[in-house]
Parts: sequence; structure tokens; C-alpha cells
Amino acid sequence: MAIEVETKAHIDDPESMRKKLRNIAKFDHRFEKRDIYFAHPGSSKTLFRLRHEDNVSTVTYKQKTREKGIEVNREHEFSVSDEQTFLGFCEYLGYIKYIEKHKAGDLFTYKQASIELTYVDGLGWFIEIECIVEDESEIHTSRNKIHSILSDLEIGTDRIEERYYVEMLMQKKRGTDGNNRTE
Repeated sequence: MAIEVETKAHIDDPESMRKKLRNIAKFDHRFEKRDIYFAHPGSSKTLFRLRHEDNVSTVTYKQKTREKGIEVNREHEFSVSDEQTFLGFCEYLGYIKYIEKHKAGDLFTYKQASIELTYVDGLGWFIEIECIVEDESEIHTSRNKIHSILSDLEIGTDRIEERYYVEMLMQKKRGTDGNNRTE
């Protein structure tokens, strides 16, 4: 089981950030991800997601924790060969599509971390920094690395977004925004 250690921050000037990233990090590729999050009817807790990326469909569920803007997620994934059949299966089991998310951007690597400069439909531009570790003992080092990268990119801690994207999308859908930020 992989452990993700990650954070995200709001970006006001994506072109300036892209230039910074190209100067210090290695560009990997452009990406586009479409996610459907599922929940039980009447629940606001998402249980799992179906991600479509590069003609591959992957189901993911995470055991999530967060502290001071850093998420630590124990992630479990498996691929699905027939997305439509899987969607029908979810419906048959009584799960509902809770919310959908679409994001696209550029992936970079720096200091053995993944950095995404990403646009999330309805929310705006973000930088996501992620380290994947195999052992709990590596979490603290990864947190420090993430803070170091934020510093290298001149991103203040006031720009860190502590909410999950799903929370922000639902707040926007309801017409509320917990941080009074609008994009």
C-alpha cells in the first residue's frame, strides 16, 4: 500500500509558476483527469472515486488524514477494464455519483516529488506537491520536503488549501466558500 504525502496551494499566476517550474524542475507530461466520486445516498462522505486518465480507468479509495495543510493518504487502487459496466455495478449496489471533478495541467518532478500545475474546473489554478512513500517512518521527511519545495517556488503557507477538492466543489455547488476565495 502506497502512502501519499501531499499538499495543494492556490496559484494566481499560472504562467509565472510554469516558468519557475521549468527553471528548477523536470517537465514530465501534460495530463487530464476526470474523476467521479461515489457515496451512499444521503451521505456527504465520499467512499471512492473512478478516475479516467490516458484511456485507463482506475478505482481509488483512500484512508485520509490531514494536518496543517498536508494530507497523508493510505491509497488503494485497482484498474477497471470496462468503465460503463463498473458504473452500472456501482448503481446496482446503491452508490450514487456524489460529484465530478475535471482537472488538467502539467506534471513536473523535483527533489523526488511530483508537482502538478493544475487547473480544476470551477475552482481555478493550483499547485499540488506529492511524495509517495512506502513506510510510515518516511512521512516526516516528506512533509519537510514539501515545505522546502513550497519555499523554493516562493509559495507562502497562506496559499495552502487545506480542504479537499470535493469539499470545495460541494461548497461551490451550494453557493458557499469556506475560505471566501473565488476563482
